[in-house]
Amino acid sequence: MTGAAMEENYKLEKEYKVPVSIFSEAYREFQKKFVYPKNRIFVILFAVMAVVVLCIGVLNVKGTSDTGKYLYYLAFMVFVALAAREWYNPRKLHRNLTESVRALGEPVYKIGVSDKYVDISTVSEDLSDIPDEEKEEVLKDDPLPEKTRLNIDDSFRVMEYEKFFMLIPGTAMLYIIPKEGFSEGDMSIIRELKK
Repeated sequence: MTGAAMEENYKLEKEYKVPVSIFSEAYREFQKKFVYPKNRIFVILFAVMAVVVLCIGVLNVKGTSDTGKYLYYLAFMVFVALAAREWYNPRKLHRNLTESVRALGEPVYKIGVSDKYVDISTVSEDLSDIPDEEKEEVLKDDPLPEKTRLNIDDSFRVMEYEKFFMLIPGTAMLYIIPKEGFSEGDMSIIRELKK
């Protein structure tokens, strides 16, 4: 271990990569837990509103002016469009994020686990698609980001799946730790974070 790592007093310190397939699966699980429940409520709400507006419009057609009829049908179409948007947006976001991660390649990350926090940092970028003469320039112009510290508190969650762990501080972010390359002892340290 290096001197800086000794200062941090980590129980676990390991480098890893997140394959696109693992990212896609993990983000889908994150959406199932935090995004889809809210979206289902809105889809149902907008669909019910569309049906109500359509029923009212059909029942009131005989005594309503042409402008009133068009307003009912316009309101119906707006509610249908809102329901469709709520259903489609999470799928679109999943596809776009997966493509963005695929474009990044497979950067190397490092996890450091202590008693009170988890540090995650980018160790190196995947520069395999860049010619050798440009790699040094890219690293100089675009330095690696600072490490991210996740405090282990009441809002911190660890979710375990067959191929990966998800570290979730709150409900807005997630960090994916693939099980591949981690020993059973390493994985037990990560499991203990949720206790």
